[in-house]
Amino acid sequence: MTLIDLSPGEVGTISNIKGNRHLQNRLVELGLLSGTDVRLVKCTPFNGPVEIKVRDSYLSIRWDDAQLVELK
Repeated sequence: MTLIDLSPGEVGTISNIKGNRHLQNRLVELGLLSGTDVRLVKCTPFNGPVEIKVRDSYLSIRWDDAQLVELK
């Protein structure tokens, strides 16, 4: 299951981030760490940005990047 498989309002726990080292480092700097709960706020149409809530912060990440965040 990945981040984009969640419905708006659902929560998942990050288990792994796939992709190259640069992408992994960028997402970790944003607070997307293994074991962290993340809530999907909304997905924009046509594979646009995905809005998520991590801890007390709201973030928008690319749909392609959200597809690489695996959840438990």
